[in-house]
Amino acid sequence: MTLKANANTDLDDEQRVLIPHPLRELTLHCIYKGIEVAPVVGLATVLPYQLYKSKRNPQLRPILSRVGTMYGAVAGAVLSVTFMHAKLYQEKYDEYRIWDRSYRLRHSQGQLRADRYSLYSAIVGGVTGFVIGLPTKFSGLSGGKGALLGIPFGLLVHLIQKPFQEPTVATTSDDH
Repeated sequence: MTLKANANTDLDDEQRVLIPHPLRELTLHCIYKGIEVAPVVGLATVLPYQLYKSKRNPQLRPILSRVGTMYGAVAGAVLSVTFMHAKLYQEKYDEYRIWDRSYRLRHSQGQLRADRYSLYSAIVGGVTGFVIGLPTKFSGLSGGKGALLGIPFGLLVHLIQKPFQEPTVATTSDDH
């Protein structure tokens, strides 16, 4: 049976129990990934420009305050969900494909590790931003900006650590 033949089948009760709201899970995943995109793009593009622009007397705190933008996170989340729904519209909102993608996201060890690392680094970045002040100390806005700036570092740790992880699927060799 091919994937195409499977794509149009209805979900059975077992599958519905495993993931009762697959579209909601997929939407939340896209929102989370859209929020992650903003600080990664900001650190890769805006930070070098801001450092170049203030080459006479670079002060890191105001520069980081401009890079960690909340507007980019909101725009990333909105665009991510918009693109997701455009893709699902092309696929005619195929229930099985939505469920399958949600199932794969929920059980992907690499995806779960990336999400966990970005969450932990966002917490550390948020506390750090709150304490040191981006732009003012002990401000909720500073905590949010710090959290956004922490995300890329968690993703970087995930990418660096990935080659050193043991494979989660046992492989067998047919060399007899």
